[in-house]
Amino acid sequence: MRTASSTTRVLAAVALLVAPLVGVALAGTADPAAAVEEPEATPLTVRLDSMTPAVLPRRGSITLQGSVTNDSEEDWDDVNVTPFSSTTPITTREDLALASQTPEQTAVGERLDVFEPIGALAPGETADFTVSVPVEELPISGDPGAYWIGVHALGTDVAGRDAVADGRARTFVPLLTPPQARTASVPVSLVLPLRQAARRAADGSLDDPQLWVDLSAEEGRLSRLADFAGTAGSRPLTWLADPAVLDALSDLGDGNPPLSLEARPDPGADPSPAGSAAPSGGSDAAGVPDAAASERARTLVERLREELDSRDLLTLPYADPDAAALARRRPPLLARAAALAERRAAARDLTGRAVVAPPSGFFDPDLVDALPDDQGLLLGDQGELGLPPASTLDGRRLTLSDARTSSGGPAPVPGSDPLALRQRVLAEAATQVVAGEEVRPLVVTLPPRWDPGAAWRDADFFDGLDTDWVRFAALPSGGPAYDGELPYPRSQEVAEVDTDNLRSAVELAGVGRTLGDLLTGEDDVADDLLGASLQAVSYSARRLPRLNVERADALAAAARGELGRVRVTGTELVSLSSGSGDVTVTVVNDLDQPVTVGLRVETDGEVAIDTGEAVQLGPGQRSTARLPVRSSDGVHEVTMQPVTSDGAPVGEPFTFSLRTSEVGRVVWVVIAAGGALLAVMIVRRVVLRLRHRSWRERPTDPAEDLL
Repeated sequence: MRTASSTTRVLAAVALLVAPLVGVALAGTADPAAAVEEPEATPLTVRLDSMTPAVLPRRGSITLQGSVTNDSEEDWDDVNVTPFSSTTPITTREDLALASQTPEQTAVGERLDVFEPIGALAPGETADFTVSVPVEELPISGDPGAYWIGVHALGTDVAGRDAVADGRARTFVPLLTPPQARTASVPVSLVLPLRQAARRAADGSLDDPQLWVDLSAEEGRLSRLADFAGTAGSRPLTWLADPAVLDALSDLGDGNPPLSLEARPDPGADPSPAGSAAPSGGSDAAGVPDAAASERARTLVERLREELDSRDLLTLPYADPDAAALARRRPPLLARAAALAERRAAARDLTGRAVVAPPSGFFDPDLVDALPDDQGLLLGDQGELGLPPASTLDGRRLTLSDARTSSGGPAPVPGSDPLALRQRVLAEAATQVVAGEEVRPLVVTLPPRWDPGAAWRDADFFDGLDTDWVRFAALPSGGPAYDGELPYPRSQEVAEVDTDNLRSAVELAGVGRTLGDLLTGEDDVADDLLGASLQAVSYSARRLPRLNVERADALAAAARGELGRVRVTGTELVSLSSGSGDVTVTVVNDLDQPVTVGLRVETDGEVAIDTGEAVQLGPGQRSTARLPVRSSDGVHEVTMQPVTSDGAPVGEPFTFSLRTSEVGRVVWVVIAAGGALLAVMIVRRVVLRLRHRSWRERPTDPAEDLL
């Protein structure tokens, strides 16, 4: 930092004189309606990465660090960075909420007569700055509360130089007297999300492996999350995790394999070779990551597992499905998602509390009873101050996140930037202390796909929150029954995933269950396809519904193709010479896994076929069986459908014609009748012979001889 030269001092003085006319010297909360706004677009983008200390000291200096980027298409010269602050503090949470919504063009403080020269910036060029200001030089009143503080960037372009900021960054900084700071301690519960859509391709592999390579890179979003959580040390921290994210990273670590009909390897087992390596730095055209990317993914999975295991853990239903849509139209599918999340977490020795946590913070209260048992709710308070952070709703645990605090700092700095978020938490806690009321816990839930950013370490998030009036705490629990009304706007119901997505998810989940029932050995096919189906009805699917339907339908078609490799064959015409006999069929297993398959017969009701018990077939094996048949006379159409042990159909049915005739029965009747007649004739002849012999051999009477 340098003291301004005489010329610059004149410019600064002119700027300060003009400030009241353009709204530069606006103290306190700044009424957006009354303030004069500067132009909307600024050619220079200012980032504020670090502020030390995080609170205003009574003595010493406060240091601001960051960068200025020329986002215009023209050169800027003589760029300077000048700090500013407000004069009066914000003392209530209501005023702080209004201040955080102040348009970025609204001036909220007075510039100081000091600057840090940046020099010239070409289009796209970035330069860092460090500005240190003694506290006694700040125009603050010294009253307790939260003050505005930040920097303006001013430069010269082809139009010259003026007093209007060409770039700005701002935040809040609290000031409390030592006695006040020790009167109360506000509990702060931070909820860190582990969420990411993990769509699957038609073969069951990750649909966009390069995305996951980027997410798990050294400076990828998921790696930063793990690093950020690690800096919390022993402070309480709550993870809100979707187990599908860990499974996706594990698949990347295993080389992004297609769907396997075998059981998943144990999460801690060494991965099998992934085939040919991809080009360095990502994945190849087939979606196979290179060795380095796979190794990073495996390392990250273990780091995240250790983090989740050491913290308070809330588990989302698997694949983060649209809970309201499923509770409204497919409650059994939501229950299966919750059960799958529990199984996949348990496979990694993780135990958490099951919750529904819509990214919007809204959930339809009329659907609470349709949620799976023991499913809690983590919702937003929608900015309503005074609502209890912890209560119960219909016997379920209800936690309300503080939507205002979670929104972070004011524009133009992104609200979820670590520094902006840290300062908002400090300011919220400070206003509670200043108000002198009973402190209320602050539940801060970070955005669903929160990225700490490249400069998150400079923000010193956790250490900066170590003050006398802020303490980290676990999520509040218990509390009375919630007696308010949970809003669920019509816009939220309209945004729910539609019937096409639900249809695709149900069909794919059904195919997965059938394939799992068919296979004899240990496998995770049903769970894998269930997980893939839930991606089609996830909250992320709201943005790309058609794409998710296409992916789910393609995977379902591929899975049906696997089912079609188990089939039954035979002759298309079977003739019986009587009403009973045998039919010979062959059951074929063309899969490379053992299966248990039975047969189901569909006829016109005039045919009865005993299909026997289900049979087990090894990989590539076939079995021929003679099935007893009873049928009435005539020609009948018979369909034999291979089925699982639970009766679910697999593969294509086999249809044949069965013809039976009464001719054979008549022949046997004739033969029987002829045999009976022959027997009668034989008996009659024998009887006659015996009679004749008896007559010839009888004794002669002597009297007859005399005649």
